[in-house]
Amino acid sequence: MSLIQFLRMLYARRMIVLATLLSCLITATLTAFILPPRYEAQARLMLDVLKPDPVTGQVMSNNFMRAYTVTQIEMIKGTAVAGRVVDQLGWANDPAMLARYEKENTDPGADARMWLARQVSDNIKANVLDGSNILEIVYDGPSAEAAKQMTDLIRQSYKDEALDAKRKSAGEDADWFRIQAAKAKKALEVAEAERTAYAKANNIVLQPGNMDLESSKLATLSQQSAAAVAAPSIVGGAAINPAQAQLETINQQLAQAAATLGPNHPTYQALLRQKKLYESFAAKSGGPSAVGGGAAAIESAFERQRARVVGDRDKVDQLQRMENDVALKRDQYLKSAQRFADLRLEADTTNAQITDLGPTTGSTKPSFPNRPLIIGSAIASGLGLGILLALLVELLNRRVRSEDDLAGAASAPVFATVGANQRSWFMRRIVDFLEGRRKAKDPGAAGDYSPEAAE
Repeated sequence: MSLIQFLRMLYARRMIVLATLLSCLITATLTAFILPPRYEAQARLMLDVLKPDPVTGQVMSNNFMRAYTVTQIEMIKGTAVAGRVVDQLGWANDPAMLARYEKENTDPGADARMWLARQVSDNIKANVLDGSNILEIVYDGPSAEAAKQMTDLIRQSYKDEALDAKRKSAGEDADWFRIQAAKAKKALEVAEAERTAYAKANNIVLQPGNMDLESSKLATLSQQSAAAVAAPSIVGGAAINPAQAQLETINQQLAQAAATLGPNHPTYQALLRQKKLYESFAAKSGGPSAVGGGAAAIESAFERQRARVVGDRDKVDQLQRMENDVALKRDQYLKSAQRFADLRLEADTTNAQITDLGPTTGSTKPSFPNRPLIIGSAIASGLGLGILLALLVELLNRRVRSEDDLAGAASAPVFATVGANQRSWFMRRIVDFLEGRRKAKDPGAAGDYSPEAAE
């Protein structure tokens, strides 16, 4: 089908196209003016997720930010927030709303409050502005004032719901950590009691650094033995017994321990025992002439102490393992107790980390129906539908309207046309223009032949 044939067909079926266009236009116009108007109101909030939590000090990572914002959007559009709005408006006890519920509800499992909450949530839209942590709430209402009122209620209900959810979650976690802290404390007390009983039964004292007292004494004797073998000390040109020199060192340590630790501290008591031991060494060594005998006494004491340490090694190792177990259980208890305290504070917080950004705004012009858009769409769709109907009617009832149609129907060329040209002025102008362009492209092409041209 050529363009000329298509235009001739549309011109012949122009009433179908016009009727379809007018029908769509009238229907859309009436609908646009009959539909009740809807008005939008907006409210914005800032999610304070870029600064540390005031209780825990934690900062939200970028990977979790998207999931968090999507959760907040779904919370706003959920029935929990809408249910709070219904409660504040008192719709669940309003006879008119209850009558609507009885008439329109199709869900047998939904009560009046749930059904009304769904009606509210259906008109809520929420989104996060691109590249920011600003959350925008939009509500579609029957009037500008009603839309603003509902948007204010939705924003406040969302803040209350977010705070309650945060406090509830923190409270549940705090209860769990409280139970874990109690268990850890009980286990710590049992481990400490077992450690203490074992140490008393085997007469073992562990010093700071988890070293037992006998091993500490052995280390001291080892140092003294090495010093005695190397050379005696010279003070004022006279040789001094190493045992006497060590005794002076112990006296200094005792004076310092008495000032800092107290007379009942295990370290102070160990130093006292070492003092008595070296006093006996010094008495046996006599004076400067007995330096060699003092070194031998120290060496003998070292050997006896080493044998004692080796004999008690398994007991000391067991006590050290028990001490490590106590330290582990103490760390578990302290962490659980600290986490419980943090969550308890978070459960009592009044900050949901959500801040209002300005008052609620709305427009006095309805957002629906968009009459220019509806009418424009009706014109475009009516015109397209009219053309399709005209094509369908033409295909079902094909007619010869020109020499081109005749040539196509007869499968033979048309040499001449006889009779008056019944085309309208508009169609003659279009046909002449198209024929002129065809002849300009193909000068040898045959055109319409009239009787005058045949002569």
